[in-house]
Amino acid sequence: MQASIIAKRVVLTAILAIVLLYVGDYGWAHHKMSGPNSAAALGSVEVHKIWEVPHKDGREEFSFDPPQTEACLHSIFPHFGYTPCWYAVRHTTQQE
Repeated sequence: MQASIIAKRVVLTAILAIVLLYVGDYGWAHHKMSGPNSAAALGSVEVHKIWEVPHKDGREEFSFDPPQTEACLHSIFPHFGYTPCWYAVRHTTQQE
C-alpha cells in the first residue's frame, strides 16, 4: 500500500477513536447524572479568583476574592456546563 493511504487510515482511525471516547464519556456522565445517586457524578473544587485592575499610569493593582466552591464533573471531557474535575483541581487560581 502507498504511504498516503496508510496515513489517511491512521488519521481517520485516530479521529474515530476520539469521537467514540467523547460519546462514551458523555453517555457515562449522563448515566451517572440521571441515576438516583446523581450527586456522585459531581465534585467540588475551591477556586481563588484574582482580579487584575489596570491604572492609567500603567501600574496594575491586584484584588483577591474570597475562595468560592465550584462544582465539577467526574469525566474526561466537559459536559452539561461543568468542568472536568481532573482539570479543575489543577487550575484552582483564576486570574481575570
